[in-house]
Order: sequence, then structure tokens, then C-alpha cells
Amino acid sequence: MFAPSGSGTQHAAIKIAAYGEGDRPGIDAGGEHPAGLLLQNVAYWEVNGLEITNTDGTDEDQGNLFGIRVLVKGVEGIYHHIYIDDCFIHDVNGLVAGKKRGGIHVHVEDCEATKFHDLRLTNNRIVRVGGVGIGNSSSCGRVEFQADRTISHHLWTKVYVAGNFIDSTGRNNVIARVSKDAVYEHNTLANSSRCDTGHSIFCFNTDGIKIQYNEAYGNLGEEGQDRGGYDADYNCVNTFIQYNYSHDNMWFCGIMKRRNRNVVIRYNISQNDKKGIYFYGFERNREAENVHIYNNTHFIRKGLDVCVFPEDRTPLNSVFENNLFYFEDQGAWGKNAEGINTSFRNNLYFNLPVPSADPNPIVADPLFRQPGLAGTNINLKSMASLRGYRLRLASPCIDAGVPIMANGGKDLLGTPLQGDKTAIGALEPIR
Repeated sequence: MFAPSGSGTQHAAIKIAAYGEGDRPGIDAGGEHPAGLLLQNVAYWEVNGLEITNTDGTDEDQGNLFGIRVLVKGVEGIYHHIYIDDCFIHDVNGLVAGKKRGGIHVHVEDCEATKFHDLRLTNNRIVRVGGVGIGNSSSCGRVEFQADRTISHHLWTKVYVAGNFIDSTGRNNVIARVSKDAVYEHNTLANSSRCDTGHSIFCFNTDGIKIQYNEAYGNLGEEGQDRGGYDADYNCVNTFIQYNYSHDNMWFCGIMKRRNRNVVIRYNISQNDKKGIYFYGFERNREAENVHIYNNTHFIRKGLDVCVFPEDRTPLNSVFENNLFYFEDQGAWGKNAEGINTSFRNNLYFNLPVPSADPNPIVADPLFRQPGLAGTNINLKSMASLRGYRLRLASPCIDAGVPIMANGGKDLLGTPLQGDKTAIGALEPIR
């Protein structure tokens, strides 16, 4: 294990990086050490270009192992400027689950008033790891819910997790915790939760997080469990799940019904998710507030038996507007689709019964240009592979959307939204 100490400064970070030509510098912790690289109680560090493994070569559980671990333990303060970029982390532990071990993790333990500021985890490749690909946690960061407001305690600031490729993890690909206005974007999330269940990415104890421009696929397994691409988990406020691509998971998105306030799910495309679209978790709970789901496009090919709300899940305190539901075969809603305090307005339904609660449905072929062919491991900067979901100029969806305030100003491919004249679905037409 490489465990350097000391901190840099605002003007001179300490850097670990490859130089010259040839293979990456490699660290093999052999499954005998907690991490390949451990940064403990330090600030102003930049790590770039390493290759790290940490396994004894078996499928057995070898303990709480990490590829890279950044840890603050028992020393209060604000820890600035931790950057981890372009590292290749693979084969960590065996075929095991667990949320607080895995590829790259950043943790605060035994502290009462400590946080990170300016944390960047970018362009890393993380494959075949037990536990979670990228995760973080804090002993003191949390969101407190009160009747008319939320209070944040020691949430991390300026957190940016982007451009990472994460494949074949024991538990979730990514867990995003304890942050204010964090951005998780341009990440590829593949084959999550091989040894347990869990959504590919979820947030917890966050305020204002944006999960956007990601691709999630291959989260398959037993029905009735958390196996969506994305998840607005509980103890979160002002969550945005937007401009993402989901395909070939059990379902597109989970929404938890414990304490969860102001969830926006917009301008996403889901393609051929296997069993459902929206998975409302914690069925007995009714604490989620203000879930707004609009301008998403859902495409289900022939041969799949899919419900909008699988496993008889019950939507709660939700509004569905301007969404496009396209089933090549006959689709279904699920037993409890009417939901609790849930409304539908101005959605398009193709091979899907119209809910009685939608006063202005559109029942027609949306006239996509070339749907169902978006593929895998797409370019997440351009999202060009999703252009097949653009609408033909004769589409009934064009200019048919109801106006939505603060709609983000653009569609999934960056086309500006023109005033009140927006389309139904995730993509505007090229006029």
C-alpha cells in the first residue's frame, strides 16, 4: 500500500502522476492491505494515471478493501482540493457486495463538523471490483427534514464526478452522498450489483444534486429488487435526474417514498428496460413530496413484458407531464398506477392504455426518425447516438407540450426550448 502523508497548499498541490513513456505506474496491494493508495487526513493532492489492483486472486471476501481510499478520521476541518483523474482500478476484492468498500472511495469518520471542498473524481476506469465503484460517506454530513424546510449539516461542496467508466461491481456502480449542488455527469454505469441488488447510481443526504448525461445499462437480476439505472433515494432535497440514457436494466428509475422532497426527472431516454419504467420504493411509506416527471421518452421493443409501474408499485405525490410512452407490443401500467395524489397530463401513449386521470392525452404514433438503435457505450459528450429519437416534422408531439416553468432551457441534445412551444418527449425536432 502506498500511504503518503502531508498536505499541499492552495498554490502548490502535491501530485502523484505518471511521467515519460510506457505502462502506467502500478500498485498491487494483493488483497492484503486496505487500499492500493491511501490518502488520510490530507488536503491539496492530485493523483493521475495510476493502475491499481487489490485482490488475492480468489472470489472470496477479503475484507473492506479499496483501490484508492481518501479518509479523514477524527481530525476536524475542511479538506480542500482532492483530484483523482485517469486512474485504472480493477480486480479489487472478490465477488462481494457492501456499500463502503470498492474502487475509489472518500470517507469522513469519527468527526462532528468536517467536510470536503473541491473534490474531483474524473476520467477513471473502474472494473471488476467488489463493493461500490465510486462512493463517499460522512459521519456528520446529513440533510434534516422539517415540516416546511430542510436544514443541511456539513454537506460537501464543489463535488464533481465525471467521465468515469464503471463496469461489473459487487454492489452499486456509484453512490453519491452528503453533498450540496454536486454534479455527476458523463459517466458510463455498466453491469451494476453483480453480487447483491442496487440501482446503478443513487443519491442520499444530498441537496441540489444533478445526475446528468450518464449512460446506465446491464443492471439485471431478480425482480422486485432495486435494479434501475437511476434512483432518487431518500433524505434528499432538490434532486435533478436529467439528460440521461438508460437501457437494458430491469427499469429506468427508482423514486424512494421515505423523506424525499422536490425530485425532478426530465429529458431522459429509456430504451428497452426489461420489466418496468418507474420503480417507487418503500411501498408502505408516504413521505416523498413534489415529484415532477416530465419530457422523458420511453421506448420498449417487441417481446418485452413491461409495466410503467412494475411489481404493483404505487406512485406518490407525483405529476407526469409531456412524457412519451412508446411500446412496440402492448404495454401495461401496473395494478396501482392511479397512485396516491398523482396526476397525468398531456402525455403521449402508443400501445398503452390511456389513464383516466389524463385530461388531455395524445394517442398516436410519435413518428420517431429511427428509434431503438442507440447502442451501448455511447459518446456522452455529444449524445449523438440518441438522435434516432428525434421527431419527424409530421409528429403529433411537436409544439404539443404544456408549458413548464424552469424547464432547464434545453432538450437532451442541447436544442434550446423555444418559449411555450415545446415538444412532448426528450427531444425537440430540427426545424
